[in-house]
Amino acid sequence: MTQPMLRYQLSQFSNWQRNMFTKFDAIVALVENPSFILEEDNSITWLSVDKTQPTEAQIQAKIAELEAAEPLRQLREQRNQLLAQSDWMAVSDRTMSPEQIAYRQSLRDMPANNPEVALNEAGELINVTWPMEPQ
Repeated sequence: MTQPMLRYQLSQFSNWQRNMFTKFDAIVALVENPSFILEEDNSITWLSVDKTQPTEAQIQAKIAELEAAEPLRQLREQRNQLLAQSDWMAVSDRTMSPEQIAYRQSLRDMPANNPEVALNEAGELINVTWPMEPQ
């Protein structure tokens, strides 16, 4: 299996700090195991002879799709961490209190119950209501 090839300058990674996606991310999401070079001028040298290079429009559409999905992805990631931290509540030799059951269910319902979730300029989640962990 060929791994994606790229040539990056360190400055090109600064977008990750702002939770922005790049052409690289879009191409890897669009094409399975692509081989290409993302040049310093942001042009693409396509090396995968057996795969079709995505158009600029397809790349930009995928970037927009990835950026739109990022707040919910981050919310799910943080929610999953909280669920993992509260797994001790649900072990088989222990009975959960109604508060613990409600807390874990609230965590599972986070994506559906926070439709306005977004990222601020620093890439942090906003418009999220987190449930309070029971004592």
